[in-house]
Amino acid sequence: MAREKVLCGREEIIRAAVRIVDAEGMEALSARRISKELGVSAMTIYNYVANLGEVKKYVLSDGFDRLYDSIYHALNELRDQVDKFTFCKTIAMQVFEFAKTNRNIFAFMFFEGRTQFLDDPEIRPFYNFITKLTKRSKATQKDWAENQKAYVLLESYVIYESYQVCTGVSDLSREQYATMIDFLLARCLG
Repeated sequence: MAREKVLCGREEIIRAAVRIVDAEGMEALSARRISKELGVSAMTIYNYVANLGEVKKYVLSDGFDRLYDSIYHALNELRDQVDKFTFCKTIAMQVFEFAKTNRNIFAFMFFEGRTQFLDDPEIRPFYNFITKLTKRSKATQKDWAENQKAYVLLESYVIYESYQVCTGVSDLSREQYATMIDFLLARCLG
């Protein structure tokens, strides 16, 4: 008789789901795949989560947590008072790097996940984050109202280009991307 491993709970399921998505993409995620990863039956998963949609929501949330952590870490590394160009470029570069190193989760966050969960009140605040950060930052708050369209344009470009790179549609290098961000910032915020 086979013994099942006792789960620690929902967190272990989510960690397993995140590992699967990071390594194999969202299309590999299923209750059967998670159960295989954890060494339990597929039905055991449903003792801890209502359905696969709930797992996807937590995977999406985890992706945003990691993205925000990388952005905040990079902003905290800046030593002196930061101007709006440095602030925006730092965020843009972190999004690009996150997309390159977390291709599967980034693609899910900004395509399928956005489609599925944009109306969810817990997930909706994660989107339009560059616009929200620029609205609250000391570096950009003063002129936010007059440059609001520029920040929205910046966010659109950052997400679009990062998504193109993470899905393999574009092979834009970090240096080319940084040059485009500099150009966009100079034109829009200069």
